[in-house]
Amino acid sequence: MDAFVEPFPELVTPAGADDPLGEGVRDPRHRGLRVYEPQRTCVVIGRAQDPYRELQVAACAADGVPVHRRCTGGGAVVLAPGMVVVALRLAGGLHPSSQWFSLINPALSAAVRAAGGPPLTTQGHGDLAVIEEVGRPRKVLGASLRQGRLCTLYLGVFLVADAAHLMERYLAHPSREPAYRQGRRHRDFCTALGRYGVRVAELIGRLEQGLAALIDQAP
Repeated sequence: MDAFVEPFPELVTPAGADDPLGEGVRDPRHRGLRVYEPQRTCVVIGRAQDPYRELQVAACAADGVPVHRRCTGGGAVVLAPGMVVVALRLAGGLHPSSQWFSLINPALSAAVRAAGGPPLTTQGHGDLAVIEEVGRPRKVLGASLRQGRLCTLYLGVFLVADAAHLMERYLAHPSREPAYRQGRRHRDFCTALGRYGVRVAELIGRLEQGLAALIDQAP
């Protein structure tokens, strides 16, 4: 049982029964893969993050945007229509995170290519990025993991539609950032696969095909 107690209950609310974060794939009674487009805008912080440090809290409140906490690590993200979330249940047991990303990221990259997208490279802590300018990769997917004895949960979010305006409004500059970000603001650090002709429905189909074989697999 998860003994985590939310330290900021006045701001961070449970995600709800519709499982907008995809964490339900951890349940062995359910299929271990879910690939979907979010149906509403929300903000999600990592398991150990302080929302008052990572978010533009006043903007979230003014716009009625809910704040949720996911069970995995990683940084704060916006989920919104025009994005594609990947939730994948993998085998249990502890491995270096780089081994998990080496298992998953080639399948993700191949799905993007099959959907008409550009070549991607792994950057930072499991991110996928496009090299639009030498030395300045631009992020198209952020990822997080939670490893356990019974299973490992992978969560990733692809930016298909341009969401820079949402990031700028609801997210602060992160307290921790990968070296490849180089201090860039959200709109300069991230890009959208839609600019390369990728469409949400096509990408979802390709990811479903490409990731099915990885359910409950280990590196």
